[in-house]
Amino acid sequence: MSLPDVLAAAPPAVERAPIYRAGLGRSVPRGFVRIGAAIAIPDVLRAFNARPEDVCARAGVPSALFDHPDNTLPMTALGRLAACGEEATRRNDFGLMVAERATASNLGLVGFLIKQAPNVGAALKDLTRYLHHTDRAAVPLLEVKGGLVMVGYSVIEPNVPALDLIYDGAIGIYYNILRGLCGPEWNARDVAISRRRPAAATRYERFFGAPVAFDAEATTIVFDARWLDTPLPHADAALRSTLREQIELIETEEAGHFSEQVRRLLRTAFLTSAISIEEMACALHVTKRTLMRRLGEEGTSFRQLSAEIQFEIARQLMEHTSMSLTQIALALKYSEASAFSRAFHQWSGMSPSDWRGRRERRPKTPAA
Repeated sequence: MSLPDVLAAAPPAVERAPIYRAGLGRSVPRGFVRIGAAIAIPDVLRAFNARPEDVCARAGVPSALFDHPDNTLPMTALGRLAACGEEATRRNDFGLMVAERATASNLGLVGFLIKQAPNVGAALKDLTRYLHHTDRAAVPLLEVKGGLVMVGYSVIEPNVPALDLIYDGAIGIYYNILRGLCGPEWNARDVAISRRRPAAATRYERFFGAPVAFDAEATTIVFDARWLDTPLPHADAALRSTLREQIELIETEEAGHFSEQVRRLLRTAFLTSAISIEEMACALHVTKRTLMRRLGEEGTSFRQLSAEIQFEIARQLMEHTSMSLTQIALALKYSEASAFSRAFHQWSGMSPSDWRGRRERRPKTPAA
């Protein structure tokens, strides 16, 4: 998406909107993210002699957001800000530069919690379980299989601009968190990013110290499972218990958003393995009938949510990667490309190739 397209999509009232602060017994609203993970944006802009106030104004984002790490903003607004930051610095790796300055502490309450876990495995489970308290626009991925661990990050909010920069930043923060938990001897086996290959791809390999694959269906880091047993020397069991209790209190706000729990699980499932409505009900500890009833009460259904998630994944992969339509169909668990094409036409009113063609004909943002 070109920068003019990004800015054209910006709601004019964002700058005047009140700033919503997370924490203090309040969860982040749907589609919003806590600014803490991106708190270094002004510093990165200043390093390139760009005024943060000017860049924020162009993106339609209040610069006062950066006054406190618990302030939140919509993921779509963060994407606009990242796109404007890329233009101001003329660096395609703007997201990675922001991530370089972030650690687990930038995740606030959740970040402090994972540092109190007894070992790395427990810390990653806590991160996966509770990330939605700081980020309600994406889902974390965690899978242990065949002696390897895969962790990752996948945006579920639709129509997020500059998604390549968002994924760069997110997986860069994951990398820093893992280095902080495991120690300097830890290394990733490989990294995958769901974006087109940038001009300066070697910059990514230097940052991650591992091979980096682009045009991937998911944004992930893979490393040896032996690191999961690494103890965290400064963990405090009593503090961990207190932090978890505080987060669990905030969990009560999630009770009225059953469809959001289903949405997050569906996004994770589509990037790992298919999931049936029966399996979803089991994962949520309810019966199939209860799941259907509660989704109906919120004006949706399992089938509708599944289609919405598939449509969003398909659009992201077609716009931000060079994967073929056949590869995208397989990533979404379709047995053949023709079935995927029919489904996509039902969702969008046009074929996948026509949709992608329109996106590719748009002018591109300046390269670094």
